[in-house]
Amino acid sequence: MSQTDTDLRDLARAHGVYTEYSDLHGQQHLAGPDTLRALLRALGVEAGSESELRDALHHGRNQERNRHLPLEHIVEAEQTSSLPLRVPCEWCVTGETGSVLAEGRADGVLNLPGLRIGYHHLHASFADHSEITRILARPAKAPDLQSRTTQHRSWGMTGALYGLRSADNGGLGNYADLSAAVSSLGALGTQFFGINPVHALGWANSEIISPYSPSHRGFFNTDHIAIRGGLGPTPEAPLIDYAAFRKRHAAALEQAYAEFKGRADTSAFLDWQDHAGSELAEFALFEALSETYGPDFRGWPQKLRQPGPEAERAAGERTEFHAWLQWQADMQIGAAQRAAQAAGMSLGLYLDLAVGPRPDGAEVWMNAATIARGVTIGAPPDHLSPEGQSWALAAHAPGPLAAANYAPFRAMLRTLMDKCGLLRIDHALGLARSYWLPDDGSAGGYVTQPFASLLAVIQIEAARAGCVVIGEDLGLVPAGFREQMNAAGLYSYAVWQFETRPDGSILTAGNLASYGLACFGTHDTPTLSGFWHGIDIEWWHRVGWLNAPARASQHGHRARQRHSLRKNCNIAPEARIADVIDEVHAELATAPSELVSVQLDDALAVTEAQNLPGTIDAHPNWRRRLPVSVDGFATSMALRHVADTMKTYRPPEPAQQEEEASV
Repeated sequence: MSQTDTDLRDLARAHGVYTEYSDLHGQQHLAGPDTLRALLRALGVEAGSESELRDALHHGRNQERNRHLPLEHIVEAEQTSSLPLRVPCEWCVTGETGSVLAEGRADGVLNLPGLRIGYHHLHASFADHSEITRILARPAKAPDLQSRTTQHRSWGMTGALYGLRSADNGGLGNYADLSAAVSSLGALGTQFFGINPVHALGWANSEIISPYSPSHRGFFNTDHIAIRGGLGPTPEAPLIDYAAFRKRHAAALEQAYAEFKGRADTSAFLDWQDHAGSELAEFALFEALSETYGPDFRGWPQKLRQPGPEAERAAGERTEFHAWLQWQADMQIGAAQRAAQAAGMSLGLYLDLAVGPRPDGAEVWMNAATIARGVTIGAPPDHLSPEGQSWALAAHAPGPLAAANYAPFRAMLRTLMDKCGLLRIDHALGLARSYWLPDDGSAGGYVTQPFASLLAVIQIEAARAGCVVIGEDLGLVPAGFREQMNAAGLYSYAVWQFETRPDGSILTAGNLASYGLACFGTHDTPTLSGFWHGIDIEWWHRVGWLNAPARASQHGHRARQRHSLRKNCNIAPEARIADVIDEVHAELATAPSELVSVQLDDALAVTEAQNLPGTIDAHPNWRRRLPVSVDGFATSMALRHVADTMKTYRPPEPAQQEEEASV
């Protein structure tokens, strides 16, 4: 290896770029020079030439030598802490409003008092320069189920919001349908109802339908706004026609806004708009501009490719319409959470935070200073996709995000946690390391993320909102990741069909993580019926990922998995699929996991999955409707049967166990 290669690898490691990683099968992958340079460039470090490489190494070493205090200090709230000092300084700590919370002089060691939960800054003045250190004062743990609800165990259901049928949604499930669904499910005893992400997809981008490909994760999807008076019943067709629905829905929203503008009193909206602040104003700017210049801001006139006076002039009064849409969505989601709580759900809505935004969307436009350029997020080959995945999503660069005091991340967490009792962070591994794919075609590689810092931000926001958090920790989990995540109060995510022995057979439900949410499958996996019949394997073959011998091998492997489930769940050889589903849910209910969820698709014996990861048009992703209307949830024998199964087989609360033992 040449000195240049050695220096390049040293520079990569210094900036958190992995020089190698192990895949799902334990095979080592070395990052080549092109990958390392591309990932460093995405982090704002140029190393294309030998002189740039030397300068970057020199700059990094100088930065470390010249600072007396760390850039960041994470503390437990209300607990004292200290930082070693080589030279004396005058110091003070300021809070989020800028007020001075403590001050003094230090020599040898800087002792800090206990600080309230939140984001603070330590200002230190030395003889020749000043430094600022970010302080993240986090709680000992994020809220857990018991502290949030006084319960030790809980169960709920999950389903696709877009797939809800009703008498008046016109073709796409909406927030009013969500209120109706949680009212019925709460009456059955469910404690939460989880839905797909409801992030903003972009008013002008009519092609995007994936809820995991948002324009901005801190604002809401306006496709789901319910129209007063309705749009007529959901069509009978099993698949959603987004183009037809959006045409009718957009016209209805325009009419509703015109009627709103004609009212005498719009003060409630104006007050909400003022409270929402500059973030909403910039998002509405983007949406208004996208109507004129197209959904991809990268093709806009140069002067409009960032927020500012030019963008405000070009957008004009149309921004108010898009702010009003967000107000409508905000109110309707809030109403759904209140309906869930009124129906007896202790947690209510269970929302989902997607991995990242689209590179062409509002979140990137609004946060140019923190976005990693020239890369998108993806995943190496894993359980969900044997070919690996390119998610075509942008990433926030760790250093710039930290320098911004994590503001974009904090804002989106706050928005979502304000509307739910349970939040799932999709691909939580991205909090520790993220797999980036360079736009120049170089092979992908991992980049380290500030895991402890991001966990602290999640803990702070969760504590403020009283929200329970689940980290979706599937895939190539680094050693110690789950333990650190759980210690911070985030629950694991246990998908039963992935919990296997070395020979591929499925473990018993008793092996599922106790500090976690257990489920049989997700939107990204086959349904229970689809799993049993190998429908996912057939789809993999249909899209060309498996040849005939590999297809046969996979079906043989699935047969062994079915055999293990039969044994685990006492499923008779002659059992019908309805009996299989029933027995699997009964066994799932016995899991030691504090949280258990059942998919509506499984409860209603749906065969096809909502999504086939790694595909766009080859599979009808995000288009399948449920077979039962929300109006029928309350009387559905299938849903009632699942509820009865959970009540019968879920382990009782500790106090209840003691009562039963004393009888």
